Amino acid sequence: MADIERIKVVWSGLTGLPGLSVFYGDAGGSANADIKTFFTSIAALFPTPLTWTIPGNGDLVDDATGTLTGIWTNTGGGGTVNAAGSPPYAAGVGAYVNWETSGIVNGRRVKGRTFLLPLFNSAYDNSGTIVNAYVTTLQTAATALVTAGSTLVWHRPGTGTGSSFQPGAATVPDQVTSLRTRRR
Repeated sequence: MADIERIKVVWSGLTGLPGLSVFYGDAGGSANADIKTFFTSIAALFPTPLTWTIPGNGDLVDDATGTLTGIWTNTGGGGTVNAAGSPPYAAGVGAYVNWETSGIVNGRRVKGRTFLLPLFNSAYDNSGTIVNAYVTTLQTAATALVTAGSTLVWHRPGTGTGSSFQPGAATVPDQVTSLRTRRR
């Protein structure tokens, strides 16, 4: 099959971190630059001193087997994006993006998800959902990343063959999510 780039974005700077968001892109593409643009466009919704480190290199993976096949290097996106605000926040609480594809594996649609947290306390309205302005900003950034056409959703090989798919759409639900650590 095809080699794809595994792009590990490291979250750091806040209590409970580091964290990791993993993205995938076509080998030789501009996915890391487009991911950097994505995080830069949403940085104002997150508290300082949160930073996202977008790599300039990483692993190439065979999308059918998951086997490492080499490394990729791209100068277009590597670097750090800093969050831009300082209001209080609730650790481990925020929003998420659903990455929608037309791919079907084993009778199920292939989807991806990226968690985006912590958001500021001002991100939540009186009904306990995310305020429209935040949803709009996140949705606009996610749609722009899909439109750039450089990122992929990868279905890991299980009992069969792995495969990667281009997202056709992204949705940011007006719904709060939370993460908890498994480390205790």
